[in-house]
Amino acid sequence: MSRRLLATLIALATIAPWSAAAAFAQTRTPGAAVDLTLPSVRVMAVDAVLRGEIDQRSFPVAPAPRQQRSSPIFGSLYATTAVMQALDVHSTILALDRGAVEANPLMSGVTRNKAAFIATKAAVATGTILAARSLSKRNKVAAVITLVALNTAYGFIVQNNYRVARGLK
Repeated sequence: MSRRLLATLIALATIAPWSAAAAFAQTRTPGAAVDLTLPSVRVMAVDAVLRGEIDQRSFPVAPAPRQQRSSPIFGSLYATTAVMQALDVHSTILALDRGAVEANPLMSGVTRNKAAFIATKAAVATGTILAARSLSKRNKVAAVITLVALNTAYGFIVQNNYRVARGLK
């Protein structure tokens, strides 16, 4: 039962963003072009609507600003970043449980508490993704190269962690 629920939730989370469409129920009334860019005009127009002097439907409705979507390559790189961090957590905990010692001095204190370690790695993944998104607004190529390099480095780290854990059976 829980597998079906999980599969349904994943399917809904995957399909829902693409199936939603913007709906605009309001229409423009001919001859009602009013420049609402000046603040004083906006205030006067709102006051007139509130007093009932002007029908609210006579104002043009601006469509909602379109949200920019990231390209498919960024989506896959963000997902890969999250997966690599999760694999790093799994492989590190597995190696530590089998007697290995954390070699990174910055993480050695955090790895003693599994919850703190998982939270730290989640924060690292989130920070990496947000930094890459910010970088991609200025330079998409640099953002892609950075994410590929970081994910590759974490791939080697994860591979080493599993090798160490396998050797300590």
